[in-house]
Amino acid sequence: MTQTIDFLKQIIAIPSYVDENHDESSLVDFIVNKLKQNSELKVTEQPVEKNRRNLIVSDNSDPKIILFGHMDTVPPKHQETNPLAPYEEGGKLYGLGSVDMKSGLAIMLDIALNHHKKGTGYIFSVDEEYDFKGASKLKEIDYIHPKFIINLEPTSFKIINGCRGIAEFEIEVYGKSAHAGRKSNGVNAIEETVKLFSKFETECQKSDQGDASTSVNLAYLHGGLKSDDTSDVKRMGNVVPNYARAVVEIRIANTKITQSYIEETINHLSKEIGLQIRNLKFKFFFGSMLTPKDDLKLFEKVISTSGFTSEYADINQAGYFELQMLQSKWGGSAVIFGPGPSEKSHTENEYVEIDSVSTTQKVIEKFLANSLN
Repeated sequence: MTQTIDFLKQIIAIPSYVDENHDESSLVDFIVNKLKQNSELKVTEQPVEKNRRNLIVSDNSDPKIILFGHMDTVPPKHQETNPLAPYEEGGKLYGLGSVDMKSGLAIMLDIALNHHKKGTGYIFSVDEEYDFKGASKLKEIDYIHPKFIINLEPTSFKIINGCRGIAEFEIEVYGKSAHAGRKSNGVNAIEETVKLFSKFETECQKSDQGDASTSVNLAYLHGGLKSDDTSDVKRMGNVVPNYARAVVEIRIANTKITQSYIEETINHLSKEIGLQIRNLKFKFFFGSMLTPKDDLKLFEKVISTSGFTSEYADINQAGYFELQMLQSKWGGSAVIFGPGPSEKSHTENEYVEIDSVSTTQKVIEKFLANSLN
């Protein structure tokens, strides 16, 4: 365990946030040099952007179990004096990325070098905290078909067996203008847009899976009176507004909700209300992920026999995990499990509890031993 903490301190000291002067390249070089100490492992560097690379590491081309983590961090906070100088205090290790998720990387590195089980693969990605460029590039790989993927993000020992997807789009909505004194002769685009997305949320929730629930957030709404021959939107109190522009975000809890489903459902509901939809443009779309709890019985057992209670996190309270991209491409069961406290992610004076790093590693090693023997 001392080796893992030593690795973690070294990794924290290497900046891997992304700005005009920094990226993950130096950390990639460090991990590659360490991994080459185990001649059994093949290290493949996958170019992503400029000198940024993903690392795919295994003793064969198609590992049965993959340990997965991202190498980037959020930028340091301005009020922190030296976030790249790790230090221990009160059983905690402080430093930028200590819990999210360089502790997971240190565990992966120590297992690869000192406790490797044949059939285990290790994937280190870039750009998770920014635009998922690393995971998007990994999806180009067709030869990997794992039975199990473990993402060592911080979870404070809770099992996260899935995540809601996330989509954001902009849309223009047209109603019908009329004199405000005869409001019933018009279709108020602003008011009806609110109703539209309330109905849309209800429709999406009809096919939700497991314990997660789809939510629709009407994040931005602007409207007024607009003519087709101008881009101007007028603010007139005596006219029923015929135009609204909205930004909508969806947290997706089932695989039925695709981009096509969103477009078709909104168009159908808008016709019922008397609205016309134009220029629906997606900013991004990432689907949902769910591994049934019945497929995680061995993982639960390993946690229990390690002296802890198996506890699942509420998927509705968790964010999106890029692991979803890999499971959708490669298949297999997928779980997020790691040290804590998870709530210290992205915070000032970030730290990881040292004992939680040790506990996480013991659970992972025991699971590998039970699964790959």
